[in-house]
Amino acid sequence: MLINPQTLQDAPELDLLSTYESILGELARRGVIRTNDSPVGQYAEWLAARVLDGVREANSVKSHDLICEEFGRVQVKSRVIRGNAKRAETQLSPFRSFEFDNALILLFDVRYAVASATIVAADLIRSAGRQSSHVNGSIVRATPALLSSGLDVSARFSSTI
Repeated sequence: MLINPQTLQDAPELDLLSTYESILGELARRGVIRTNDSPVGQYAEWLAARVLDGVREANSVKSHDLICEEFGRVQVKSRVIRGNAKRAETQLSPFRSFEFDNALILLFDVRYAVASATIVAADLIRSAGRQSSHVNGSIVRATPALLSSGLDVSARFSSTI
């Protein structure tokens, strides 16, 4: 780890926040993230493009995040699992379109190591979802049943970063 945990515990809140901003700036400089939103989703897209030999789409493309020869148009969804995969931790960001061929569900541990990586066909994602007018999209949880219905590609991510 770059920063000693005790240093983090002892640091004033403003130092922690400014360090976070510095880290986001460096991730942007390296091309890992493209906006100031939470970095987990952007990191997942960047990593998926590298591992699956895909090309990331522009941020303005809402239906999918990357295109790769093997899986076509891929929508990348990710979560950091901090506890015991509580219900809230398995809820993916809303699917607002199903104009993709496959979804890649990446689950990270607290050190951003890939805990699981699963390719799930768009029709399976659609059937697993619950429409919500509140978020204007379909809510999908990365349940064991959903993940077991897809293709486990975790081994491809085991030797990354």
